Amino acid sequence: MLKKVLTAGMVATMILSMGAVAVQAEEEVSVVTPDKAREDLKVGVSFKTLQEERWVTELGVIEDVCEENGIECIYQISENDAQKQVGQIENMVEQGVDILIVQSNEKEAVSNALKAAHDAGVLVCYYEKANGEVYCDLCGGNDEYEIGKLITQVPAEMGISGKVAFLYGDPAGGTGVYNFHDGMHDTLADCDIEVVGEQWVTNWDPSQAMSYAENWISQYGDELTAIFAMNDGMAGGVIQALENAGLAGKVVVTGQDCDLVAVQRVLEGTQVSTILKSGKEYPRLFTETCIQYRLGEITAEDFEQTTPNSEDTEVPFYAYPGTVITKDNVDEVIEAGAYSYEEVYGEEAPAEGESEAAEEVTEEAAE
Repeated sequence: MLKKVLTAGMVATMILSMGAVAVQAEEEVSVVTPDKAREDLKVGVSFKTLQEERWVTELGVIEDVCEENGIECIYQISENDAQKQVGQIENMVEQGVDILIVQSNEKEAVSNALKAAHDAGVLVCYYEKANGEVYCDLCGGNDEYEIGKLITQVPAEMGISGKVAFLYGDPAGGTGVYNFHDGMHDTLADCDIEVVGEQWVTNWDPSQAMSYAENWISQYGDELTAIFAMNDGMAGGVIQALENAGLAGKVVVTGQDCDLVAVQRVLEGTQVSTILKSGKEYPRLFTETCIQYRLGEITAEDFEQTTPNSEDTEVPFYAYPGTVITKDNVDEVIEAGAYSYEEVYGEEAPAEGESEAAEEVTEEAAE
């Protein structure tokens, strides 16, 4: 847990830790500039995609944090092209960024470019857990195995049984995607299921997911009990196939990322659950942490967890937990600041007095 700088409210929502292995500092290059003014920093953001809604939202939050701090922010999107991303990273280093926040679909492919950025004096902050696959000076995000367990938690609690199929993300994503896979299966270990299909989906493409779902539907029809999708984009493709076959809401579908359309599908009953992995809170707190680390306002000793980077150096890991979202707790998405009431429900939020009156009427009816 951070022991200074961050407010009590922020600390309450974070899991920041450091293990017993000391973080190994680079001797030849310092990426901490305690004598530099906050407003003189420049942040570069290199994201793999804006395909899913969450990345658009989170990029916007990072920009907001930089603006609030008087910090220039530039970004480039690689469209799931790792070699293109390498060039973009090099370009941002040439533009003089002090902090680089990166998320890639191929960690190993961009790792050398990130090490070169560090050697040029840039603080390299990987937006997800490094897992020994990518160079970084610190990283953050979710524990992928735990998120995988959450993806199939609700069906497991329902006692799901019968014929099921799995849709996984792009294996080029590395260890994290396989950790999702393992978690999804481990949660279902005690369920009486027959796995009739498994597919890995390049670039997490919803149209590919839809095509695979159509094939399973044609083979098994209403004998199909569930299709466990690894993210909400693919879940959307699955549900489109189910709607075309008249099976939407009858076949259990899961996802993760808490896309707005997925939250609305949860309310409609066509998707049983999604996972709130960050909302607007994680990108805000992670960006603030990166800025504070660069300025020397916090150090490695202020974290409680580490993870190895590609050079097997233990680096600080900012861990952020996920939350299962179902019909019963959809409002947690609003409370987390991910979406407004109007975005989720398609109507203005009732005034406080109106809300209380509605609750009283509901209670009286129940009696």
